[in-house]
Amino acid sequence: MPINAGKMAALLNTICFKSPEGVATPSLTVLFQPYLNLHEEFRRKERRSYYDTFDWRCFEHQTTVVVKNRTISLLDLQSGVESASLALKTSPSHFLPSTLPFGTIRNRIESLAGLRALMKRCTIESDMVTFRILDKIEKTTGFLFAETLFLIKGNRKERIAGLITLKPLKGFQDENLMISRKLEEHYGTESRLDVKSVFMLLMDSAGVRVNDYNPKIRLALLPGNPVRISAAELLLFTHGIMKSNEPGILGSIDTEFLHDYRVALRRTRSLLSQIKGIFPPEIILRYRQAFSDIGKKCNTLRDCDVYMLKKTAYFDTLPPLLAVNLVPFFEELEITRKVELKRFSDVLRSKAYRTMLDEWQLLLKDALNAPGTERESDPGQEPGISVAVKTIGKAWKKVIRHGRAIPAEASDSELHALRIDCKKLRYLLEFFSSLFPEKTISPVVRHLKELQENLGAFVDLAVQQHALYRYIDSMKTKPANPELAAALGGLIVMLHRRQEKERKAFKQTFRRFDNDETETLVTELLNR
Repeated sequence: MPINAGKMAALLNTICFKSPEGVATPSLTVLFQPYLNLHEEFRRKERRSYYDTFDWRCFEHQTTVVVKNRTISLLDLQSGVESASLALKTSPSHFLPSTLPFGTIRNRIESLAGLRALMKRCTIESDMVTFRILDKIEKTTGFLFAETLFLIKGNRKERIAGLITLKPLKGFQDENLMISRKLEEHYGTESRLDVKSVFMLLMDSAGVRVNDYNPKIRLALLPGNPVRISAAELLLFTHGIMKSNEPGILGSIDTEFLHDYRVALRRTRSLLSQIKGIFPPEIILRYRQAFSDIGKKCNTLRDCDVYMLKKTAYFDTLPPLLAVNLVPFFEELEITRKVELKRFSDVLRSKAYRTMLDEWQLLLKDALNAPGTERESDPGQEPGISVAVKTIGKAWKKVIRHGRAIPAEASDSELHALRIDCKKLRYLLEFFSSLFPEKTISPVVRHLKELQENLGAFVDLAVQQHALYRYIDSMKTKPANPELAAALGGLIVMLHRRQEKERKAFKQTFRRFDNDETETLVTELLNR
């Protein structure tokens, strides 16, 4: 369908028609006569693989990444225009943008995907005939592509559609209109598709659900529902996020799979600890402990991911002659990560883990369908909105009280504790966001986010320094490497300076959070 010609700038929006006939038929070649002629340029087979991130970031920007004939390019899903291509050695099942050669394509894909890998969504084979559209004086007015499309599934091919694609050139408006009308007459108005619709047709044929993953909570809770029902809905959502990310963790596709998994894990534990009456105490205790144990088993793996993601920043922090000595540290880190990934993969594949999650899911589904009790003493029967107001209010007051009590020279432990308080408040606001007006809750979350960013940066810098200190201490049992020790020491100094900058910024950041505007918003939020 897309072309990779030097006339890209001259192309207008692509028009497509779904054809039951597939590859061009004799009727197509005479369709525009006597006003225009189709001149067959060539026939070829072309295999195209479509890529996007797990959370469909390219699609969200009206783009898809295409690999064909061992070249990679970006296809605009609105215009059908394809960007300049870049050579690839293979058509991989997934790849990180950072593995591509430096240049325009890599920069563009990195801006779309961020830390996420591009995953192969489907592969299509096309039997294509390319026509040049000529007017009466043999001038080219556009291009026509007639294709029969096959879905590739392993060693099998499955015919899915015929497609006629018009790529008109600028300056031939009348001809383009006539061509479009003729194609509509021939194939039917209902068969006309835009490029995005063709993409959706391909994904649907491959059994791929576009935009099927979003880790953000978007549930529409009912205010009057018992909190047990609302909590079960929320916990089923976090359970689903955990399960969705397991294959990506096992496949070591990108670091965001483990990150999203751990966020869902923390949300689950936070909800179990802050909302009373969801389940009997013994059930709560059992699963809080189970999810806590899982989190501990992937802590080191996540630490390795964080340090590897900061590798470039670490090297840039130090003078080049000192930074080069960090190489052994990261080589050892890669080995550690492989070991930790194997350990946690064994956990995810274990019968005990699968049984625990299956039983947890069944428990939540039973909670959704269980009949309510009339006992006033049952906290699980309290309306969700009432619980939301009480728990958010309590968490808010705790953040304000603790934040105001922290002195000018805040200690690491004080800021770490406040960060945990802020996380608990943030989770509650996210859990119950659908119960409150968007115009009220969004500013509260935005103000809290700024404070969290300051606290998060501070605590992360402290954790990194402690980890580097431990590593230096462990070097005592290894062959002497003073160059590496010097590099790590220099890195600790730079991290400490950044941490102190965040420490000094805390008081001002907290004052911006603990102000009249935010208090008014929270008061409005909770007075329902």
